[in-house]
Amino acid sequence: MPVAFLEPQLNEYNAYSVYTTKSPRERAILGLPNSVEEMCPDIPVLERLMADIGGLAESGARYTEMPHVIEITLPMLCSYLPRWWERGPEVPPPTLPAGVLPPCTAVTSDHLNSLLGNILRIIVNNLGIDEASWMKRLAVFAQPIVSRARPELLHSHFIPTIGRLRKRAGKVVAEEEQLRLEAKAEAEEGELLVRDEFSVLCRDLYALYPLLIRYVDNNRAHWLTEPNPNAEELFRMVGEIFIYWCKSHNFKREEQNFVVQNEINNMSFLTADNKSKMAKSGGSDQERTKKKRRGDRYSVQTSLIVATLKKMLPIGLNMCAPTDQDLIALAKTRYALVEGSPSLRWQMALYRGLPGREEDADDPEKIVRRVQEVSAVLYHLEQVEGSPSLRWQMALYRGLPGREEDADDPEKIVRRVQEVSAVLYHLEQVEHPYKSKKAVWHKLLSKQRRRAVVACFRMTPLYNLPTHRASNMFLERYKATWILTEDHSFEDRMIDDLSKAGEQEEEEEEVEEKKPDPLHQLVLHFSRTALTEKSKLDEDYLYMAYADIMAKSCHLEEGGENGEAEEEVEVSFEEKEMEKQRLLYQQARLHNRGAAEMVLQMISACKGETGAMVSSTLKLGISILNGGNADVQQKMLDYLKDKKEVGFFQSIQALMQTCSVLDLNAFERQNKAEGLGMVNEDGTGEKVMADDEFTQDLFRFLQLLCEGHNNDFQNYLRTQTGNTTTINIIICTVDYLLRLQESISDFYWYYSGKDVIEEQGKRNFSKAMSVAKQVFNSLTEYIQGPCTGNQQSLAHSRLWDAVVGFLHVFAHMMMKLAQDSSQIELLKELLDLQKDMVVMLLSLLEGNVVNGMIARQMVDMLVESSSNVEMILKFFDMFLKLKDIVGSEAFQDYVTDPRGLISKKDFQKELNCDLLVHRLTLND
Repeated sequence: MPVAFLEPQLNEYNAYSVYTTKSPRERAILGLPNSVEEMCPDIPVLERLMADIGGLAESGARYTEMPHVIEITLPMLCSYLPRWWERGPEVPPPTLPAGVLPPCTAVTSDHLNSLLGNILRIIVNNLGIDEASWMKRLAVFAQPIVSRARPELLHSHFIPTIGRLRKRAGKVVAEEEQLRLEAKAEAEEGELLVRDEFSVLCRDLYALYPLLIRYVDNNRAHWLTEPNPNAEELFRMVGEIFIYWCKSHNFKREEQNFVVQNEINNMSFLTADNKSKMAKSGGSDQERTKKKRRGDRYSVQTSLIVATLKKMLPIGLNMCAPTDQDLIALAKTRYALVEGSPSLRWQMALYRGLPGREEDADDPEKIVRRVQEVSAVLYHLEQVEGSPSLRWQMALYRGLPGREEDADDPEKIVRRVQEVSAVLYHLEQVEHPYKSKKAVWHKLLSKQRRRAVVACFRMTPLYNLPTHRASNMFLERYKATWILTEDHSFEDRMIDDLSKAGEQEEEEEEVEEKKPDPLHQLVLHFSRTALTEKSKLDEDYLYMAYADIMAKSCHLEEGGENGEAEEEVEVSFEEKEMEKQRLLYQQARLHNRGAAEMVLQMISACKGETGAMVSSTLKLGISILNGGNADVQQKMLDYLKDKKEVGFFQSIQALMQTCSVLDLNAFERQNKAEGLGMVNEDGTGEKVMADDEFTQDLFRFLQLLCEGHNNDFQNYLRTQTGNTTTINIIICTVDYLLRLQESISDFYWYYSGKDVIEEQGKRNFSKAMSVAKQVFNSLTEYIQGPCTGNQQSLAHSRLWDAVVGFLHVFAHMMMKLAQDSSQIELLKELLDLQKDMVVMLLSLLEGNVVNGMIARQMVDMLVESSSNVEMILKFFDMFLKLKDIVGSEAFQDYVTDPRGLISKKDFQKELNCDLLVHRLTLND
């Protein structure tokens, strides 16, 4: 290990030093002095060198007064301090336990920050000096110490330095603009002076920007997660310098000359790591085999002025809320219009003639700023007041750290949007410069577009087409333009028209004989068709069409609980009540004309055979029962009791038995056929549980029959008193649930040996879970109220076997699905299914005593599945503790993404570190 030659007083602790490894006699033989201080008496100690650098920075002395400090002392310290900081007291060696440190050096991060601060002061002291070519070397020497710079240097050193550079850049650019207005003969000498000033400005920028780039890279992640006003101020200053650079042709040219003449490789500043010294490119004459051309050495993309802005751009975008993106795009568009539109230039000439506007007419930026501030505020307020999503985003924006005071201040928001949009506009101009008008016309007449224009000329005109083709095209366009844009529902309109005749006749008291309206006649015709069917129900396309129209006329909305909860904020109570009454009217309009009886008759006539007729009938029944319409329920119940309709329950039982579940054998056969290339056009997904939608409709229809705790219908589904044959629909539902649970378990065992479930498996699981959720919801509606008879019937059924199987599936699938982020959606569906099952079990306990029979059976079931229940509780306990892990400081160190995301590798590393620390604590 090398010797810390600037700290001889600590050499006695260096185990590798000659004065430690050799005896005095051996050192005398080698001719070494008695102490290490006598080895090199002319080498000063570390503290003296640091004092020299500090004195130079504080006194403001020039290079000519202390050249040795700049050329020798400063580079040596920049190399010495980072190397020995790695072996200093702040970085203990991994081979030694914590607290036992070899004090062979006393270098700490305070030395590095003090040195970097002094370098920045030296740069400030020499800004604008003509003869200071040594300044360009400061950034090369100081690169290794920037990685240890503290956040406090931003406010104390970087911002004052960049502030002075911004003022100088603005002053020089203003002088350049003034020269443009003067005569050509008088401006030539002034232009040379301006170029010299730009050259000095580029030298000063290249002395600071390499250090600033590295400093921004080290602190950008922290500034994005915790907004810093100083960082935002830094972005504004860097953005203003960049805009000055974009507007000045001399500024760009002098920067290119500076880079080429000094052989500076900007890519080394942008791509090198923290430990490299980033020497300028080119090297010695012996190493340089090929001299780069001017264009190869410098480009706009490698300009440090552009690169520094790109490094700071995330900070600038983080200043604005998500709702301000439209404003930023609008401001960029207006900048382009002002600078590129001839009409707007004409308006500016007219604007110059208004009183009090002469001083602003030649300044497009002032005009843009005024228009932008007014239009942005109006646009912003209009969007926020009119859009629920933007109001939600503004509420979220208020919750961000450091944004509470700005969320309700439009002026600050507009100022930030204007600053960011100006930077983005000029950056787009630099990276994608506008082509000339000639080039634009060439682009418009590209080869592809020329072919499109020629194809248009070759098309047959409409008047030359055959009549039937022209008519079809006209009808398609008419439908898309006029019919589909209407707000009202055509199904509802059609049912209104069909039922108007009957409603008008009801109002006439003098009419002796009442004729049925067209809608009643249609329902009566379909009912008679169903009653006359003896063998099976043939497909009637007219019936299916009208059944779909009648179902849509009731405005069936299956949005779910979450969708309704979101709409509660927007819809008032009066609007909800009006919607409810409208639905009741639409349902009454159908069931008063016999639609309820027709649904029951059609189901009875199907004889338990599935098909399109039964599917349309179930959808119609769901629509007229939607919301738990008590009148429709009572009418259906009266019809079933009066007619002693056994066929309805026999058909329901047969339909449940024909409802499919997940078929593992069929799934494997399809996979094998797919591997052999013999898959048909339908694919594999339609072969496994293809009737999931029909099954959900069937159990949804049964659920709505009992909706609203209809105790009479709940009991009638269990026992049809007075009928010759009684069918227990409750037990039939449990039998299907058990079949479905067994098929889900089979599919789980099929995928248990695989790491990830593929897309086809996810779709199959999703189908089965959706059907199982509906079955649990139906069972819940059977017993809620409570309905004691149905509760007892469920308690004596095989429901407990199904619940035990589902608990096993929940316990093992939750842990499997949580291992991969691509399976999160399926995990959510599984947790929703688990919630519905728990609601059903709670409904089973409703109205029962603590030590009753159902409670004891449930306890026995939980004891039987105790291992699975423990796994489920462990799964939820793990996610409850996840919040503490994510909130820890050590975890936040790994979060570099501004959205708060972390990779799986870093997350696993953090968990392993926490586990190791926990074990060491236990051992101590």
